[in-house]
Amino acid sequence: MIKNPLLVKLENELDFDFRLETNHISTLDEFEQIILKPHEEGKRIFYRGERISSLSRPLLPTIFRDKERLVADNRIVCMVDSDFICSYYKNMTAYYNLYSDIIGEVSRDSLYKFLAFSQHYIGVSPLIDFTKSPYPAMSFALKDRQTYTDDIMIYTLEIKDDNDYTSSQETADRWLRDYSVLVFRDAAKRQLNFEMENPFEAIAEYRRIYERFGGSTFLELNTPTAKLIDLPTNDLMLYQQGVFLLLDDFSLMGKSYLTKQIRDDFNVKKWLINKNICPDLLDLLLSRYPYYSYKYITDLVKVSKSLR
Repeated sequence: MIKNPLLVKLENELDFDFRLETNHISTLDEFEQIILKPHEEGKRIFYRGERISSLSRPLLPTIFRDKERLVADNRIVCMVDSDFICSYYKNMTAYYNLYSDIIGEVSRDSLYKFLAFSQHYIGVSPLIDFTKSPYPAMSFALKDRQTYTDDIMIYTLEIKDDNDYTSSQETADRWLRDYSVLVFRDAAKRQLNFEMENPFEAIAEYRRIYERFGGSTFLELNTPTAKLIDLPTNDLMLYQQGVFLLLDDFSLMGKSYLTKQIRDDFNVKKWLINKNICPDLLDLLLSRYPYYSYKYITDLVKVSKSLR
């Protein structure tokens, strides 16, 4: 059946959660050919593993998973930019002081190293983990399980334009200094849990938003741009062969966003892996790279002791 071109265009504009790019892998041979072989051939593809495919688990930075920590009780919206990020972590007083005392001061002009550390050691940042190898991604998806009630998922990401990729800390710091995401409190909680803010304050807030995003359409406001940062700055990132995806310049309503601009910049695909082949994938992973077992993937002390 031939789709109506207008509907195809509309679907492309309104895609979320990379649903247009969802593919299925049903056999071990397919997995070897589609996921592993391109990596072995040296193609520049990046990977992310998820233990389950669900609309409740979007590709979302950890800092946005708890909006109640971001948006003040008497507000409906906040602008998460470099100044906000610095203040956000300063409120984690013990952690912030520990980092400052041992590693160095945190500033809006040099955020990358701190945020990379925060993503891997406290699990909260505006960054999204990908890896250069499919094997760590498999570890996060399989989690050493012997039985599977759901299909697992692996994202693959290929760069279309090197302007969206960097291995320079100066560039990464610049991207984060200019970072801005507009976060709206969840509508249901807004209706149930607090009264509407002062309308004059709301007008001022929206004027600031308009000035920041002036000239953008509704669709443009709700679809992020994307950048990939390939700059390992801590031990866990090195071990996991990690890189970071940075989503920027958009407004976040709920937990989803439109994906068009990301798909314009990167070839992103979602691969649903049949649960029936997952035990075989775990055997393959552990036979080739036993140190990427899930019990080791976030614990360098354990993997070092096992190798010793």
